[in-house]
Amino acid sequence: MSLVMEAFELRRTDGVPLLGPLQLSLGPGARLGLVGESGSGKSLLARACFGALPPGVVQHGGTLRVFGVNLAPGPAREALRPRLGWLPQDPQQGLNPLLTLAEHLALLPGIFRGESPAAALARLGPLLERLCLPGDRAFLAQFPHQLSGGQRQRLGLAMALSCDPELLLLDEPTSALDPRIQRDFLNLVLDLQRERGLGCLWITHDLALAARACERLVVLYAGVILEAGPTIRLLSAPRHPYTTRLLEAARGQPSTEAGFQPAPDARPEGCPFQPRCARRQGSCKHWRAWQGSPRDGVRCERPLRAAD
Repeated sequence: MSLVMEAFELRRTDGVPLLGPLQLSLGPGARLGLVGESGSGKSLLARACFGALPPGVVQHGGTLRVFGVNLAPGPAREALRPRLGWLPQDPQQGLNPLLTLAEHLALLPGIFRGESPAAALARLGPLLERLCLPGDRAFLAQFPHQLSGGQRQRLGLAMALSCDPELLLLDEPTSALDPRIQRDFLNLVLDLQRERGLGCLWITHDLALAARACERLVVLYAGVILEAGPTIRLLSAPRHPYTTRLLEAARGQPSTEAGFQPAPDARPEGCPFQPRCARRQGSCKHWRAWQGSPRDGVRCERPLRAAD
């Protein structure tokens, strides 16, 4: 497996739970989507996969293995970095305004592969062409602020792929793009994923994108996985009431459950969605077990059926 989490849990240093316990896995060449509203813990999970947790956040329990290696601080984690690619939500996030495009593209190959800038740029030439980015000296001498939003996103993808990774994490990669560019960018990523056999973890709140990009989906709410399964099944016949609310929101339908996602220090016991759920009952305050499995199941005492 490229990525395996077993009872993985993150907490603040004061003990407040932020994420998990989580059970999920991603195989080589597979496409897994992590969906949920803002604040559900999606980006925190991505940062955990890179061993780049923000200050004040620590692993509380469980294991996170990438390519079979326990992702703990040390030489083993550093050796994994060239096998991982990360495309952040904001294309500006990974760009230094003081570096040229050529310096950006040569940075990671120089660190992890020992390549000279000239060798790195020569090797990346075909990739830049696929990404519709000119490889001539005039273009590569530019700075990030001289690019359009779509060009910056494609530059970020080129950097993420510059060391030929085996696992690519994409954090809301199309949120800053207009619909036409979103479609073209998604098609490009899917083509490259198939050609290179990349495992991809898509982090998004866009269910339309998830439906096209992902084979399987995991639904996250308040740091807890509520439902998981094949994309077609989960979007056509969701079983957790929260998943149905996500689908209704995507269709522009108003929600019948008032309220907001709870803050980490106010997360209720049992199902975290139960204070907002029209199907809740007293026992939901204690229910955390799976019906089915973490790979294809639901964490709900009264899951929806096709007739509901």
